[in-house]
Amino acid sequence: MKKLFPILLTAVLLTGCGGGVTERNDYTFPISSGDSSVGEKAEIPEGAIVDESGTFVFEGKTQQIGTDEDGYIQVPLGYIPYQDDGVEGMTQYCDSTGANIFTLDYYEGMSYQMAAESMRNYLSQDETVEGLQGSTSALNGYTALQLYGHYSDGYFIVAYFIQDPENTENCYYLAIEFDNDHQNLVALSSTFRTTADYHKENP
Repeated sequence: MKKLFPILLTAVLLTGCGGGVTERNDYTFPISSGDSSVGEKAEIPEGAIVDESGTFVFEGKTQQIGTDEDGYIQVPLGYIPYQDDGVEGMTQYCDSTGANIFTLDYYEGMSYQMAAESMRNYLSQDETVEGLQGSTSALNGYTALQLYGHYSDGYFIVAYFIQDPENTENCYYLAIEFDNDHQNLVALSSTFRTTADYHKENP
């Protein structure tokens, strides 16, 4: 399933908060705010990956993806390279259905606050993403802002705008798009590494 969020983000950047719970139909999705009280804590099996809030747990096997340009993250084993129509330069991987997608990108000359605010303002008027909310997010120790919403078909998106510690005028972008049965993919956000940190851990 082709999503429009990365395309819209590129358009906004070229021209260029508090947590909560969103409910739509039968869907409920807690938004991370770095507060341990957000969402219901899940039991964490040994060896599992958990997000910062402790709400989402991923127990499957993973593979490392990413580039020195876009940063690095672990995604489920078996995900394959993917590219949204009309978008180049992003690192994207999806499952066999094309519905569950990870996107990495990097923006020079755009702070994480500016990138998140520009996108939030644009999407609030565009209605491509519904129920849009934002929050601060402690992402694996990085300073970040998070946007969350859902498409009209019920699919979710969680996007992170992450300050580059090496150059605070630039930011990394991580988006996870998923259906209602794959909310546990959010747990993998905690495996994100900037390029500098990835190479420190993998010399």
